[in-house]
Amino acid sequence: MRYLASIVLFFCSLALNAQHFPIYSQYMMNGLAINPAYAGSREVVSLLLSQRWQWVGFEGAPTTTSFNAHMPSKSKTVAFGLQFLDERIGVTNNLSIFGNYAYRVRLGTGRLSFGFKAGMEVLKENLSKLNLPQKDDPSFNQTATVSYLPNFGIGTYYYNDKFFAGLSIPTLLSYREESSGNGFKPYNDIKNYNFLLTGGVLFKINDNIKVKPSTLLRFHSNSPIQYDLNCNLILFKDELLWVGTSYRAKEAFVGLFEFQINTQLRLGYSYDFTLGPLTKYSSGSHEIVLRYELRYKINAINPRYF
Repeated sequence: MRYLASIVLFFCSLALNAQHFPIYSQYMMNGLAINPAYAGSREVVSLLLSQRWQWVGFEGAPTTTSFNAHMPSKSKTVAFGLQFLDERIGVTNNLSIFGNYAYRVRLGTGRLSFGFKAGMEVLKENLSKLNLPQKDDPSFNQTATVSYLPNFGIGTYYYNDKFFAGLSIPTLLSYREESSGNGFKPYNDIKNYNFLLTGGVLFKINDNIKVKPSTLLRFHSNSPIQYDLNCNLILFKDELLWVGTSYRAKEAFVGLFEFQINTQLRLGYSYDFTLGPLTKYSSGSHEIVLRYELRYKINAINPRYF
């Protein structure tokens, strides 16, 4: 249980004094989760539901449920999106809802998009539910607290049929607890920003095999650079099956799987093999993603790889 208490306090500190960002292994399918400028890039109405179970077998381990929807406007210049997130870590629960706006311009063979998001996070904590050996500290005896934390995010994203690159800051505001005990005060400090840099490219081997390497880099002034290195094989002429692997630096090896059930519905699954000291306590992490898109005949034969 002492490990659970440490994790809860660690994530609470990140959420309030810095900027905690949930982990996604299937971020290539869930691009709106990391960059508001991704809105509309699928060029159709796109709906996505994902569920992640982190560190399975570890009591109080994080679980993350997310839903997002996005679409371009009729003019194609403007796009809109909506995000819901429910993240549970031990005795904490973070609910959030964000609206997304993207302005897009033609650039070369692709589009350059500038995105902005605004919304609210609702952080609930009930530290009294922690089963601690000693409960002398009154901080762990208080009833559940609820904090309402507005926030904003920005990003830019470029993509065409064979390449993409994006840079985003998912949240701009941090929060610190006021000394009077009357909630949390927002502040803006670039040292607390999480900068997310993504990029990828598509190589065609033949009609039945394509290779898509990609990466996600996370920059934070108080932490070493974190990175994901990914590679997917896209198999068969109709791109029905995608298989791949990912390495998250010093954290996990990931197996990736995607299957195009039909023109509109896509299923993704990933398994993270945990590295480091948590290996002995966890049997890994699982993530399932369902994406449904309102595609029309005119673009059903023109799949998007990013």
